[in-house]
Amino acid sequence: MHDTVAAAAGYVDDAAEALAEGSVYVSREVGDAGELENALEQQIGDASVGVAVFSDNAALEASGPEIVAQLAQQTGYDTIIVAVGDDLSAGSRALDSGEAMRIANEAESSADSLEGALTETVQTVLAESAPAPVVEDPGAGGLIIGVGVAAAVVVAGVLTIVGVRRARSRASEGARGIPPAIRAKVQALGAERNSYAAAAAAGLAGAGEVAQDIDAIAANVTHLFTRLDKKGAEDQRHLAETEYGDKLGKLAAALDRDYLLDILTNPHLWDDPADRAREVRDAVDAVSEQLIENIKQVNARRALHFQVSLDTLIGRRKELQDWDREFHRTADGGEPPAS
Repeated sequence: MHDTVAAAAGYVDDAAEALAEGSVYVSREVGDAGELENALEQQIGDASVGVAVFSDNAALEASGPEIVAQLAQQTGYDTIIVAVGDDLSAGSRALDSGEAMRIANEAESSADSLEGALTETVQTVLAESAPAPVVEDPGAGGLIIGVGVAAAVVVAGVLTIVGVRRARSRASEGARGIPPAIRAKVQALGAERNSYAAAAAAGLAGAGEVAQDIDAIAANVTHLFTRLDKKGAEDQRHLAETEYGDKLGKLAAALDRDYLLDILTNPHLWDDPADRAREVRDAVDAVSEQLIENIKQVNARRALHFQVSLDTLIGRRKELQDWDREFHRTADGGEPPAS
């Protein structure tokens, strides 16, 4: 996965350079690029949202989620939204892991144009990331929600508060497309992602890359199940739910703060720390690559094929065996053990 992102340097570097100067980049390969760029800049206003729009050609070098991860690393925006052709991807530090991608997928399905899908994504992200209003105390929280909603209405010129509420309703309906068990595991990974992001901010080597990898997995899980809802047969959906219920559980065990994060933080307290860390990173990359292949299979209406097994990772480490056994014992009705 890292090699693929690096290969997109031509597209990503152009976008990152443009986003350093303004909030929107639209490739000149895209029709009416100047008009689309101006329209999106008006939608965003002063919000911490960066939008990059590419032609379908960018898909030959990297997927949308991979470009989102790279731009998130190279720019300082809270939210990154990427369009590759008509395919939208998004990531946001202001929302739960995977939430921005869900919003983008829902907008992509409901809008009748690329500009409409991008506009709905921007406005819904702004609405969902705004703090809840404070009725009695016009303090910081109340001011932020007031400014956020006002900007969304005045700058957009086409959305009312009712429109924002409808977007929220559609987004909630889209969330039901992801099986509850899968959504819970993605949320658990999101919590682990926050731990790695905090460690990276404190200067821990390698933690930032792990946080980006978790973001990409969360985004692609959302992509997969959203597309299965639209294109896949029911048996394919059940197959994917079984497959990724197991895989995401095993990754949660390996990425837990008491395992990989502790190995990165305290390598002197572990046997073979470099080998252990490499095993987990290889497992993360393998799952990420399988997700992308499964998404392509759904897009082409082909049967899903699963070729990645994490049994070797779990099998060679006693502490991971114990966690995995407990996970499966509680999978039907409980939660994985807390770290």
